[in-house]
Amino acid sequence: MSWRVVPSAVYGGLMNFAWMGWHPLTALSLGLLLAVVAPAIRAAPPFLIPAGVARLDITPPNPVPLMGYASRAQLPAPTNVAQRIHARALAFGVDSEASVLLTVDNCILPGAITEEVRARLSRRLRLSPERIAITVTHTHSAPCLTGAAPNIFGREMTSMEQAQIDGYTGFFTDQLEAAAVAALKDRQPARVSWGRGTVGFAKNRRTAGGPVDHDLPLLRLTTPDGTLRAMLVSYACHCTTLSGELNAVHGDWAGVAAQTFERDHPGAVALVAIGAGADSNPEPRGTLELVNRHGESLAAEAARLVKLPLTELTNAPTGRLKVLQLPFEPHFTRAEWAHRATNSGIVGHHARRWLARLDRGETLSPTLPYPVQTWTFGPQLALVFLGGEVVVDYSLRLKRELNPNRVWINAYANDVPCYIPSRRILQEGGYEAETSLWYYDRPQKLSPEIEDLIVNTVRDLVPKSFEAGARD
Repeated sequence: MSWRVVPSAVYGGLMNFAWMGWHPLTALSLGLLLAVVAPAIRAAPPFLIPAGVARLDITPPNPVPLMGYASRAQLPAPTNVAQRIHARALAFGVDSEASVLLTVDNCILPGAITEEVRARLSRRLRLSPERIAITVTHTHSAPCLTGAAPNIFGREMTSMEQAQIDGYTGFFTDQLEAAAVAALKDRQPARVSWGRGTVGFAKNRRTAGGPVDHDLPLLRLTTPDGTLRAMLVSYACHCTTLSGELNAVHGDWAGVAAQTFERDHPGAVALVAIGAGADSNPEPRGTLELVNRHGESLAAEAARLVKLPLTELTNAPTGRLKVLQLPFEPHFTRAEWAHRATNSGIVGHHARRWLARLDRGETLSPTLPYPVQTWTFGPQLALVFLGGEVVVDYSLRLKRELNPNRVWINAYANDVPCYIPSRRILQEGGYEAETSLWYYDRPQKLSPEIEDLIVNTVRDLVPKSFEAGARD
C-alpha cells in the first residue's frame, strides 16, 4: 500500500467491519476514525503508481548519412538540422520490477542496439529484458544506424560513411541508456490513465480507400494533484511527410506533434510511437508546411484527450517477451542468385551480396528472429509491442480477436528487421511483400504463416481476460 492511495473499496470494507457485531466502543472508535479520514480517501485519486519521465537530445553532433530514401545515395552527409530530434523515456514501478519505455526519433532500430541497451540496464539496475521496450518514430529524416537496412542506398557504404554511421550509433546507444536511467531516477507517485481519440491524416498507400487505423490511444501521467507530467500516444502511419529531397535532420509529423504538445504544455514530456501503419502514408505530403499541419493536428487531439476523464490504471506494467522464428519462403538456388545478380538496381545489388556470402561458406537461415512484447497494466490495458514495419491488417485483426477497448498496438518496437506483411499483402505482392526485403538485406520473402504465428503469440502473452468478448 505504500505506493497507493487507499481505494474506496477499503472504506466500504471498514464500515462493514465496524458494524458486524463488535463491541459498541470498537464500532464507535472505528466510526469516529472513518469520519475523519473518509473525506480525504474519497478526494484522493484511486491509485498512485511510481513513474518518471525524461527527454534527451539525440541530434547528431557531426555529419552522418540519413536513413529513409534510396534517392539520398549520391547526397553528402547533411550538416543542417531542420528540427532537433530526441529520445524520450517513461518509467514505471519499483526496484527490479521497474519498467521503462523509450520512444526515439529514428527510422529503423536494429535489434543489436536494443540488446545492448537492455544489457546495460540489466547490469546497472537488474532490469529484465521484458521490462524494457524501445520504439522508433520511423522518421525518414534521421541518421543511419549501424546494421539498419544496409542496402538502403543500393550500393556499399564508403569507409567514411560507415565511420560516420558507426560513430553516431555509439552516441545514440549511450543516449538511449542515459534517457532510460534518467526516467527511472525521476520516479515519483503518479496518477496514470488512458483513453483513445482519432486522427485522420493516414491513408492506405497501396489501395485507394484501403484499410487504415485512425485510432489515437493516449496514456496520461499526472502528479497526485493533477499536474500533467507526460503523455504517450501512437498512430498507425508512416513518418514520411517529407521527401528525400530535404537532406536535413527532422522528426517529421511525430517530431512536430511532440514539439507542439510540449510547447503548449510546459514541463510535460510528449512521447510519440507508431502503430501498425507500414502500408499507410500521411496525406497530403511533401512539404514542411504539411509536416506541421499533420503534427499539429495530432497534438491538438492529444491536448483534447488529456483534459478528459480517462480510465485509471491501477498497476505498474507486467512485461512478457517472446522471440519468434518467422519462416522465409524457400531460398533461391545458387543459379537463381546468379541470374538475379545480373539485374541493375536493388535486385542486383542484393543478389551480389548474398552470392558473396555463399562464396564465403555462409549458410542462409530459414527463419527471421522476431520480438513480440506485451505490457499489461492490471486488467485495464494491454500494450503490445511488435517488431518491424507492421502492416495495418495486424492491428485490425488483433482488435477483433482481443478486446478493442483494452488493447493498444505498437509497431517499430525493439527491432525493425524488415516489413512484416500480412497474408493478404503477401498474396497481392508489391513493395511491402517483396521489394522492401531486398533493402533490408533479407534472403527471401516471408512465408504467409507468419501472420498466425504473430497474432497467436500476442494472444498467448496477454491474460485471457483481454480476449474479445471478455468483460470490460
